[in-house]
Amino acid sequence: MASNLQEKGQGLVEFALIFTVLLLVGFGALDLGRVFQTLITITNASREGARYLSLHPADNANGFSGTISAARSEAQGSIPDITLVQTEVSLCIDHDPFQGCDSGFPVRVKVSYPFKFFMGWLIHSPVTLSHSTEMIVP
Repeated sequence: MASNLQEKGQGLVEFALIFTVLLLVGFGALDLGRVFQTLITITNASREGARYLSLHPADNANGFSGTISAARSEAQGSIPDITLVQTEVSLCIDHDPFQGCDSGFPVRVKVSYPFKFFMGWLIHSPVTLSHSTEMIVP
C-alpha cells in the first residue's frame, strides 16, 4: 500500500514539472505570435506613412501631421489599442527639404513601438520594435 501512495505522489510531481514547461512554451508561442503581428503592423504603418509623404511632399509645412496621421490610422486599423510612440519623418534625403522636394528624391518614415511581453519577468521588457520605409517622390 505504501508503494501505491509513492507512485501517486510521483505522478503529481511529474505533472507539476511538465505543466510548468508547457505553460512556458505556450506563453512563449503566444508572445512570438504577438511580436510578428506587431512587426507586420508597424511595417504597414511605416509603408503607409512613406506612401502618403511621397505623394504629399509639402506635408512638412504642417509638421508632417498628415504623414503621422496616415501611419497611426494604418496601425490602429490592425491593432486598435496600439499607440505609436515615435514616428520619424525624413523628407528629401540627401537634399535640402526647405528648397522643395523634387521628383525622384527619396523620403523616409521610421515607426517605433515599445513591445511588452506577457512574460516580462523572463524576457527583458519592453523591447523597441521599429521599421523604416523609403519611397521616391513621383
